[in-house]
Amino acid sequence: MSTKPISSPWLAGYAWVLLALLLIPLIALVPISFGDSATMSALPDKLSLRWYREVLGGQEWRNAFSWSLLTTSVATLLATSVGYLAAYAIVHSRTRFKAILEILMLMPMMVPTVIVAFSTYILATWMPANATWLMIAIGQALLALPVATLIMAASLRGIDPTILRAAVSLGGQRAQVFRMVTLPIAMHGILSAAALSFLIAFDELLIAVFLTKPGLETLPVRIYDSVTYELTPAIAVVSVFLMGLISLAMIAGALIRRFVAAAASNPASR
Repeated sequence: MSTKPISSPWLAGYAWVLLALLLIPLIALVPISFGDSATMSALPDKLSLRWYREVLGGQEWRNAFSWSLLTTSVATLLATSVGYLAAYAIVHSRTRFKAILEILMLMPMMVPTVIVAFSTYILATWMPANATWLMIAIGQALLALPVATLIMAASLRGIDPTILRAAVSLGGQRAQVFRMVTLPIAMHGILSAAALSFLIAFDELLIAVFLTKPGLETLPVRIYDSVTYELTPAIAVVSVFLMGLISLAMIAGALIRRFVAAAASNPASR
């Protein structure tokens, strides 16, 4: 029994409908953020920058963003560096413990997030009180580690071993081969792993809820408290601000990739 393939106009229309359904809730936040009243409305009666001034000028929101930026940056560094070492061992190791290492690296993805959060909280009770932010970063790094490891392992598997053997045969030391051969080839995977680790860590709520204390509140915790106790257009302002930052980061990444591709294809630049 033969079936007719879906024509391209119908397939394109279906794709556009799905895209619109995904984007409409996000786009609806823009007019809400410009509302003047204390309640959220999709079509505000009066447009105003009241809540933008409230969020951007509010000390609590700025502190929450600063703490999130600090913990997320540390978590991204930890997840990317440890994930690269684990990915290298998974790809190039020939020992019988290779499968065990892979399972250990993927363990935070297999267990519920609340278990990771609770174990991080137990570990934090043994640490000094001023190290709470570091424990939040470690917990965020644990959740980002499996994704970073998988991405960089895939990137390392794409490197032709003959290239590495040729570099060694030409007298390259291990550090030189890594810096001049492996790192440039795997850089795209490393940057992708770092970007996804940053997004996973920045969006993490449970670990921060377990470890939050007065004076230390990440942005997801601040948003959660605001939604729970005071549902105002300030939430829409923060959402629009984060969407703008992510859009700028994606545009910058696309421009950088285009620049690198153009430089690699231009013989005069070599």
